[in-house]
Amino acid sequence: MGKYVPYGDKPAEKAAVLLTRIAKLLFVDDCNCILCGKELEDKKRSGLCPDCLAKLPLNDGEICRKCGRVLLNEADYCNTCQNNDRHFSIARSACVYEDGAVTLVRGLKFGGKRYFAKYLANLMTDKYLDEGFDCDCVIAVPLSAKRKRMRGYNQADLLAREISSALRLDYMNGAVVKIKDNERQAKLGHIAREKNVKGAYKVADKEAVKGRRVLLVDDVLTTGATASEVAGILLKAKAKSVSVLTFASTRYKVPSETGGEDDYEDKMV
Repeated sequence: MGKYVPYGDKPAEKAAVLLTRIAKLLFVDDCNCILCGKELEDKKRSGLCPDCLAKLPLNDGEICRKCGRVLLNEADYCNTCQNNDRHFSIARSACVYEDGAVTLVRGLKFGGKRYFAKYLANLMTDKYLDEGFDCDCVIAVPLSAKRKRMRGYNQADLLAREISSALRLDYMNGAVVKIKDNERQAKLGHIAREKNVKGAYKVADKEAVKGRRVLLVDDVLTTGATASEVAGILLKAKAKSVSVLTFASTRYKVPSETGGEDDYEDKMV
């Protein structure tokens, strides 16, 4: 929208200004930065003003070649990927899970701000193209029925739908389902995460994924345990390959004495 316009003297002018203000309230994401709330001069694909976009922690530095997380050194792979089988071919994320990226994920995941999905998906689509991914269908990491009822939606599903539409790829809704309401991964260290996701997912439509190059979509990648587990069952169902795309990923952390590798302190992931 344009700049603030004061009320005019005529009824028609007052009505026009009132309608403009109502529109801005109804379509706040088209008019204001989704991070700082600053009024946008024009609509942005990212939903962010230039200042917030410049500060967004894009994941474009030294990363693990497999899971795509930021590394602390110049190694090719993080210890987690070196020491564990990873069933996905590659995983990449648009941002590092820090600062503004955390706010955006929490707003989408816990704050009921579903409209964030289209903006986060735009950044993820750009990453897909930049990385030269070559997939022909999209699958979202599913939530358990119980957790979906509690939240009202699956944030990964919202992202996957936007991405599949933008890239003109088939969206395989319901091809993978979660059959076990396991403990939240955010509470666990790396070793426990690997065990926690075993047997939690099932391919419900094997014919739909057979021979397909799957793009698996989620909001955040931490250790990669969930992505690897879902990728594994897709490969067993004869998917040709599985690549993973998330909005953000955490930095690789050195092993701790209490939580094992990648013990992660942010319990909101």
